[in-house]
Amino acid sequence: MSIVILGLGRYVEEITEIVASFSEVIVVEKEGEKLRNFIEKEKNIDNLSVIPGSATDLKLWSEKIKLDSVEAVISFLDKETTLTVAKVLRKAFGFKEIIVFVAKKRPENREFKELSIEIVSVPDILGAVLKNILKSKGLVRYPVGIGLGKGEISEVLITSGSPAAYLRLSELRMRNVRIALIYRGENIILPRTDLRIQPGDRLLVVGEPNRLELFLNMVIRGEPNFPLKWGPKGFICDVKGNEVEYVKEKLKVREWIEEDCFKGLPQEDIGIVLLDGRKKGFFGNPNVDFAFGNLKVPSLLLRGSFPYENILVSANTEALSFLLANVLDFARLFKSKLFILFVTSIEKMLTKEEKEVLDSLKVFVERTASATGLDIKLIRKEGNPVRETLKLMEGKFNLLAVGYTPGRKSRFWSPYVPYLLAKKSNLTTLLIPEVTFER
Repeated sequence: MSIVILGLGRYVEEITEIVASFSEVIVVEKEGEKLRNFIEKEKNIDNLSVIPGSATDLKLWSEKIKLDSVEAVISFLDKETTLTVAKVLRKAFGFKEIIVFVAKKRPENREFKELSIEIVSVPDILGAVLKNILKSKGLVRYPVGIGLGKGEISEVLITSGSPAAYLRLSELRMRNVRIALIYRGENIILPRTDLRIQPGDRLLVVGEPNRLELFLNMVIRGEPNFPLKWGPKGFICDVKGNEVEYVKEKLKVREWIEEDCFKGLPQEDIGIVLLDGRKKGFFGNPNVDFAFGNLKVPSLLLRGSFPYENILVSANTEALSFLLANVLDFARLFKSKLFILFVTSIEKMLTKEEKEVLDSLKVFVERTASATGLDIKLIRKEGNPVRETLKLMEGKFNLLAVGYTPGRKSRFWSPYVPYLLAKKSNLTTLLIPEVTFER
């Protein structure tokens, strides 16, 4: 088997030496001084042969080169000549093997795709290499020659000091970003939402370049990015006042939209919705029902209890992992103290599930305090979750955080703790939905 190199452009001598180490190489170049100099310089390379002539000459491919033994053609010719050669090989000779075009810059040409020509752009390669050296500091690697080369694919190493260490994949989910594979030593692991990340794991991550950068900053440096992981815009739903300005100042939102959300909430790029938590209706606050029934992004029911110095987090929810990951970001942005409340049965009647949640919360609090320096405490109470949480709220807290499943509400025969807390709370309430980030 052999590899054909067309043209004696820049880098050809070095590439010829590399390729000749594992395959026979045929170099095609027009007769002239350039070719004679190359032959003289590379005469000692084994597996190298030179054919004088034009790459667009049909006789060269039919009489001088055995195409059935060629596994790749690498072109250092100009764009137009490369396309002409590719058409000859694909259409006249039915060549189905690899054709590579080494370009000074990435061409925007549909014909390259139609002719199945792989493009290796020198600036793209240099850019990726420099990005790896200067930006990632050994923790992130950006692939060369894969995808669009715009930063939509990366591999990140999780160190022992990474905020992502020991978290479940469900706690790292971000809109328009996916963890495609996990490399743990020599093993390849397919992602599962309940899988815990370990120090030393390498994550292969894909997604929109801007969102992917947010994800990398989060897992490497622990930079809080709430609510950008959901979307870059905030929606202010018919609510005004000092608390709105306070929230706008603290949150990482790139654009705020002010409208009545009951007239229609935009579906794209919304990261958080601000709602009036004091609004009254015939059946109570309609904004609570609106949030639980319609919103798949975080929302704040504003009730004037700012600044958010002390946040009370209700751990009595099926959406706990989503809640904790997001409220942690929120607390760091507002420089708040966190108090996680878990209300259980009495000690003698603790269920297996309650014990498991309690143990995981203890580990979470310990690791979070160690990794971030955040003031965080775990509080355990016994009894009714709604009653005990409301009773505790009468103290020093400024904000209540609850997690919920969109569409689920409380029924007379099936009370839903997050909904009842949001409805009865006299504090500003942060609502975090558990979603799958399909789009």
